[in-house]
Amino acid sequence: MRRTRTATGLVTLAAVVAPGLTALAADEVQKSVVKVFASQSPPNMFMPWKITTPNEVTGSGVILEGGRILTNAHVVNWAQQIYVQPYESSDKLDAEIEWLSPDCDLATLKLDDPADIQDLEPVPLSDKLPELKAKINVLGYPTGGDTLSVTEGVVSRVEYSPYYYDTSALRIQVDAAVNPGNSGGPGIIDGQIAGIVFSKFPEGENIGYLIPAEVVRHFLDDWKDGKYDGFPRLRVRAATLENPDMRAYLQLDRATTGSLIFGIDRPDLKDVLKVDDVVLEVDGVAVDNLGMVPIASGHRVHMGYLITRKPAGSKVQLKIFRKGEKLDLDVATVTTSDSFIQPMTGKRPTYFIFGGLVFAPVTTEMVQAAGGGWWAYIAARGGLLSQYMRKNRENKDDEVVVACSPIIPHKLTKGYGVTPMSVLTHVNDQPVRNLRQMIKLIQDCKDEFIILRFENDWEEKIVLSPKRVAEHMPEILANNNIPAAWSDDLKDICK
Repeated sequence: MRRTRTATGLVTLAAVVAPGLTALAADEVQKSVVKVFASQSPPNMFMPWKITTPNEVTGSGVILEGGRILTNAHVVNWAQQIYVQPYESSDKLDAEIEWLSPDCDLATLKLDDPADIQDLEPVPLSDKLPELKAKINVLGYPTGGDTLSVTEGVVSRVEYSPYYYDTSALRIQVDAAVNPGNSGGPGIIDGQIAGIVFSKFPEGENIGYLIPAEVVRHFLDDWKDGKYDGFPRLRVRAATLENPDMRAYLQLDRATTGSLIFGIDRPDLKDVLKVDDVVLEVDGVAVDNLGMVPIASGHRVHMGYLITRKPAGSKVQLKIFRKGEKLDLDVATVTTSDSFIQPMTGKRPTYFIFGGLVFAPVTTEMVQAAGGGWWAYIAARGGLLSQYMRKNRENKDDEVVVACSPIIPHKLTKGYGVTPMSVLTHVNDQPVRNLRQMIKLIQDCKDEFIILRFENDWEEKIVLSPKRVAEHMPEILANNNIPAAWSDDLKDICK
């Protein structure tokens, strides 16, 4: 997909559509919507050696070109087994994940035997954003029935909004009924996929959200080289320019509009962008004082949209107002974050158990599993972990290591107590940089005792004898049905 600009400055789409793929009649679209069954077993972030009991979930999917089935990531993520049931069929076909990207909540499935759906027509992706009040049909298999459900509504809003894992992109709001089980089903306009259902508004009636076709296309194009990069962003923080005193301070006249940069989260931009720079234009599109830009079909969205829709590794052209001057800058985008909290890299959590204490690096998945209440508690007590949430790491191997669960009961740790999610800051006065370095500090210790310090001594110290720990570890593991004192990815350094 390439970007074009009209004479009015609106951003439109010049879509790359597969040749010969045309809009389908309503009955043909229905035949290409499938029901998805998944046995999900998500990781237990706080008892990481455990495999959670499989949970049976259902969702919806739609057939794309090449026998690929599109659905939501949250429907099939962590699934041990996936089945696909075609329209008006009793067969449940074996399938597996081909591509999965939780940040935009999209996944594609491939059948073990693609011939099972070769007679079904792929549904094309729309090459444009829907207009407001456009009629849309939402298809899927909501819970409470086994047959295909079709609900009708209208497009009520298109906006740039947060998704997951620090990603933001466009989303479509519709007033059609969306219920559990609809996830992954298509929203159809004129025989084409306008978007994919991924959530509903719990406090509103008949309000649902769809992932637009252009976000789906971005996801599909990104995976074509066999790896996923994600959605580009600048990683700067910007504010509105409505306040007259702020505008006077920045020397802005009434006719000048833009968005004020007040934070820059990338060290590599320190000589490119400055705090108090005003972004006037993004790729030639004027930014208003609310940080909004006009796009196709009469929509106005946040200027970040113009960046996230670009290919990974691209640059963005910014017109900047700085201390009375206008500057044109080419600024590189990034698809990753240098924050301390990163997504898991494997299918199961990394962990290390020492004397009944369970240590793990903090990941995005652990943050989500902890829930808002726990984070409010940590922040209220001044926990170090809350301070790392927006802090950038200096080296790519930096991690936040925490005691991720209550201490496993044993006489080795009698009388000790550490609040779960407390940060391990030192081992024998040596600062902890990551889990592997922490393990090496323990392994290399020749002293009679190992001293573990948490939260920079806000939590009590734990003192353990390495000799006694080695003696009792088999008992601790056996008593708690723990298969190993460390996760498989640490076998190369643990002994």
